[in-house]
Amino acid sequence: MKKILLSLLMVVSFATTSSAQYYHIAPAAGNPNGVNQEDSEYPVTGGLPATWSSIMGSAQIAGTYTAPQNLPFTFLFNGNPVSTYRVSNTGIVTFSQKASLANNSAGGRVALNGASVPDSSVCVLGLNGQGTNDEIAIKTFGTAPNRQHWVMFSSFSFTGTTTNHWTYWSVVFEETTNNIYIVDQRTANFSGSVNIGVRIDASNVDEITGVTSASTNLPDPSDNTHYSFIQGVQPDYEMQGISVNLNNYLPLTSAPFTVSADFVNNGAVTITSADLMVSINGATPTTTALTSLNIASASSATVSQSSGWTPTASGPYTVEAWLTNLNGGNVDSNPGNDKASKSVQVVSALTTRYPLFETFTSSTCPPCAPANTQMESVFAQNPGEYSSVKYQVSFPGSGDPYYTTEVGNRRGFYSINSVPRVEIDGGWDQNGNSVTQAVFDQFQNVPAFVQMAATYSRFSKSIETTIDITPLTDINSNNLALYAVIYESTTYNNVGTNGETEFFNVMKKMMPSDQGQSLGPLTQGTTVSRTLSYTFNGNYRLPASAQAPANLNTEHTVENFNNLGVIAWLQDKNTKEIFQSVDATFTIGQLENELAAAISIYPNPATDFIAVEGTFEGTINVQLVSLLGQEIEGFNGKLTSGSTLHIPTEGLAKGTYLVVVSKEGTTHAEPVVIH
Repeated sequence: MKKILLSLLMVVSFATTSSAQYYHIAPAAGNPNGVNQEDSEYPVTGGLPATWSSIMGSAQIAGTYTAPQNLPFTFLFNGNPVSTYRVSNTGIVTFSQKASLANNSAGGRVALNGASVPDSSVCVLGLNGQGTNDEIAIKTFGTAPNRQHWVMFSSFSFTGTTTNHWTYWSVVFEETTNNIYIVDQRTANFSGSVNIGVRIDASNVDEITGVTSASTNLPDPSDNTHYSFIQGVQPDYEMQGISVNLNNYLPLTSAPFTVSADFVNNGAVTITSADLMVSINGATPTTTALTSLNIASASSATVSQSSGWTPTASGPYTVEAWLTNLNGGNVDSNPGNDKASKSVQVVSALTTRYPLFETFTSSTCPPCAPANTQMESVFAQNPGEYSSVKYQVSFPGSGDPYYTTEVGNRRGFYSINSVPRVEIDGGWDQNGNSVTQAVFDQFQNVPAFVQMAATYSRFSKSIETTIDITPLTDINSNNLALYAVIYESTTYNNVGTNGETEFFNVMKKMMPSDQGQSLGPLTQGTTVSRTLSYTFNGNYRLPASAQAPANLNTEHTVENFNNLGVIAWLQDKNTKEIFQSVDATFTIGQLENELAAAISIYPNPATDFIAVEGTFEGTINVQLVSLLGQEIEGFNGKLTSGSTLHIPTEGLAKGTYLVVVSKEGTTHAEPVVIH
C-alpha cells in the first residue's frame, strides 16, 4: 500500500471557503476504513463482479443524469436527511430535487461554486463518460451500522484528451459517520487533474483543486487514494497516526533500530512542536521532544525518535507511536486515531534474497518482444541472483502454442488481464519494459528470512527435484505453499507474429500442479524437505495455437530434454507474498546412480544390436528413445537379473539414441551411438 506523504500533497492546492459546512483532511492510502475489500476494479462490462449495478450505460450525451437512485441507509448531507440522488456523466452526484439541473455539460475542470454545478452535490469535475466503455455503477458494502454506498465513474475520460486513456473514481457515502469520501482508483496513460469536493451552495463549498491521479492501472485497491470530507467545524488539534516505518523482519544483529512514524494533521492549526511517544509491546513509552516542526493543516510528516530500540531477543514485537503535547501542551481532540502501530518479527539473521520474476507473455504479443529483451538485459547483469519463469499465454489472437491450462490457472491466481505482465515476488505487477536495474535492486534488497536449496536430476523424460526450506524465524501462516516449475531454458519452435525467434525459461510443467504443495506453519531453524517428480508423457507435438493446447496426459512440448531445469519458491497463497526462490542445481540422483552401476549396456557404438544386462533385484523396463524424448516404437522390453536383452538396430537412422532403463520409479538413461 502506498504512503501518502508530503510529496503527494504538493501536487494539489487546497482552497476551502471559510463558511463551508464541510472540511477535508489529508488524503490517505487505500479504500476508506477498509469496508470495500474487493480486489478488482475492472470495467463494468469487462469483469467487475455482477453485484455492481449499472445506472448509466455508455455513449450518453455529456451532462446526462441518471434516474433518481435510493440510498440504502439513513444519511445526513450537511446535517439534513437525504434519501435519493442523481448522477451525471460529467462527475456530479447531487441530492438536489430540482427538475432542471446544472450539469457541467462541457465536462470541464471548473470551480465547484460555478453556475454549471448544482447545489447539494459531491463532484469530481474534469471527467466525462461519453465513451463506448464508460459506465456509472453503484454498490453497497459492509453491514449496518457501518455500510458504505459507492458510486463509481467506471473507465471515464479526462475532458479534452484524445489519447487512449481511462480513469476510475468513486464517490462514497458512509453510514453513521455521514462522511463523504472521493476515491482515486485507477488511471492509465494520462496525468490530468480534477477538482473534487462538496458544494452546499455557491457560498458554501469545500473544494480541493488540481488533484492529479496518484493511482496506476493496477486493477485492485493497493494503489488507491481516498479524500475525506467531514461535516462540522474542523478542530484545532487532531493528529492522526498513519504508519510506523520499520521493515517487517529485523535482524537482531543490526540493532539498534531507529523508529520513525508518519502522522497527518487533521486539525486546523499548524503543528510546530510535540512529543513523540514510542512503546514496545505495551511497555512504558520513551519520549522524544520534537521542536521546529512545521506540519500544516491537511499535511503529513515523518518524525523519528532520538534514541534507537534494541530488542532483547528474536520474536514478535508490536511497536506503537503517537504524538502528545501538541504545540506545548494542547490535547488531541480525537485520541482514538492517535496511534500508529506495526507488528514486526525480529529474527536471528537474514539471508540473501533471490527474487522471482514470473512473466506472462506470448509470441503473438507485439509489446512482449521488447519487454522480454529489456528484462533479459537486466538479468544478464545479475547472473545467478534471481529466478525467472515465462508463462506463454493464450492471447492476443490465437496465443502462444506452448500455452497450457496450468498457465491459465496461474494467470487467474494473479488476476492477469493483459500482457506483457510481470509479477516480482508476488508484489510487483507491471509491464516488463519497466524492469530496470533499480527495480531489480529494490526487490533483491528486501530482507529475506528463508533459505532454500534445491537439486534436480534428469533422466530421459523424467525430472526429480529435492527442495530444502530452512526458516530463520517462525512463519505462522496457514496458507503456505511450495511451488516448483519445470522450465525449458530456450525454445525455438513456438515462433509467432511478434518477431521473437527464441524464448527463455519457458514453463513446461508445475509440480505437483499449479496449486503447489501445501505446507503448514514453519518453525525457526527446522528444515522442511520435499521431493517432487514428473515424467513427461507421449511424444512431442507443436500445437497449431493456444486454442488447441497440448494434453500433458498424452503428449508434451519439450524441444530438448537436456535443456530442462527446475525453479521452486515458497509463497503465501493468500497474500501472494513470495518468501524465497531457488533455481535448482543439476545432479545425478542417488537411486539413478545405483541403477546405473547395476546395468551394463554394450556395444557403444552399436551396429546391429544393443545388449542390456545386469545384476539387480526384480525386473527392469528397457526403452529406446530419441534425444527429443520420442519413444522408438517396438524397441522396448523387460529384463530380469542375470539375463541379456538384445535390441535390434537394423532400420534405424544413424545417430545418438538413449537406452532408458527404469525400475520402481527410478530411471537411468545412457546415450548410445548407432553407426
